[in-house]
Amino acid sequence: MSISRYALYFSALLVSAVPAAGQSARAVLPAPAVVRPGVQGEILFPCQPDATTLCLNHGRFRVTGSFSVSPSLGGPAQVVSLTDDTGYLWFFSAENVEIVVKVLDGCGVNRHYWVFVGGLTNVDLCLRVADTQTEGFTNYCHPAGTPFQPVQDTSAFPTCP
Repeated sequence: MSISRYALYFSALLVSAVPAAGQSARAVLPAPAVVRPGVQGEILFPCQPDATTLCLNHGRFRVTGSFSVSPSLGGPAQVVSLTDDTGYLWFFSAENVEIVVKVLDGCGVNRHYWVFVGGLTNVDLCLRVADTQTEGFTNYCHPAGTPFQPVQDTSAFPTCP
């Protein structure tokens, strides 16, 4: 990735990282895909799962989240993988599921990857779903004190192979 692509990527992160309360932010960057020329579908920067990073759909999508209850209580969500396309996030205790997320390949239906999110919380939170192949991402944010509204985004990523 060139310096200019890094600058574009990080400036887009800053611009879309703080959407208005209850709204999602979306940035599908115009930068070229990060696949090697001549190697169909090989992802150069695949998702690397860890305690706060959920990798879905064969590692193509990286899901992270953060929450805030007060200035002294908040931070990154912890993640647990359930299947190749589904996982959940927790904030306070591993036994207390807060968010369930699924990224599906809807390319055969409408040429998009789909994002479904269900929340079992009223905590202030932001969930980021990023396409590691194109560097596009969508933020789904939820304001504190309101019931979590389900997400059924069947046009989340128009980045089918």
